[in-house]
Amino acid sequence: MQPISQHSWAAQLVQGSSNAAAAQQASSQHFATSLRCFTSTAHQRQQKQQEQPQKGEEAYDSLEITTEKINAITDKIPQRPVGVVEGTSYTLLILAAFGVLAFVLYQFILNFILEPVAMTCFNHTLALLKGDPRITVRLGAADDIRAWGSNSESRVARQQIPHQVYKDSNGVEHVRIQFYMKGGSGTGLVNADMYKDSVTGSWQYTYLLVDVYSGSSSSTPSRVYIKRP
Repeated sequence: MQPISQHSWAAQLVQGSSNAAAAQQASSQHFATSLRCFTSTAHQRQQKQQEQPQKGEEAYDSLEITTEKINAITDKIPQRPVGVVEGTSYTLLILAAFGVLAFVLYQFILNFILEPVAMTCFNHTLALLKGDPRITVRLGAADDIRAWGSNSESRVARQQIPHQVYKDSNGVEHVRIQFYMKGGSGTGLVNADMYKDSVTGSWQYTYLLVDVYSGSSSSTPSRVYIKRP
């Protein structure tokens, strides 16, 4: 075996030191590369998380833009012009509707708020006949006498008093009424012609008569004149 010279041993020592330094440098470079890759991956994930809401907003904005485009297209569609005949028909329908509404309102006020003149004459005549002995002796006691407008099954029709309003040759307004009465002893048909006195303001009669049907078997009425024409 040959002895190792001092120069060879020194060279081997220097080479070993260089190899160790190179290995350490390579390890440092590998760690730095891994660190850069991890940092880049984390940065990319963060960017993706920030971009997701923006994509949602872009989708919403694109939908809104689409609606605006549709509205813009539909606004360009020409409307069918309304003809003269069609416009006149609409006007007549509206006027007819207002006319019906006014008539219903007038009837409501006249029948439920203001007392009609026919009802005023009816109440005045009924009170007069209930106090007349020529009527009570034939129909029964005044408290048992009832009166109605017409022989109908409809309650509304029975409450309506048939009447006629007219003016005579002197311009005085007259009211003709007709209604039925019934008591414990018979029934009667009342006919009257009334007018209001211009001086006293009270109701007067041109004529007032009652056709009395006493009993159920009588077919011929007996006429009672309270005021002859």
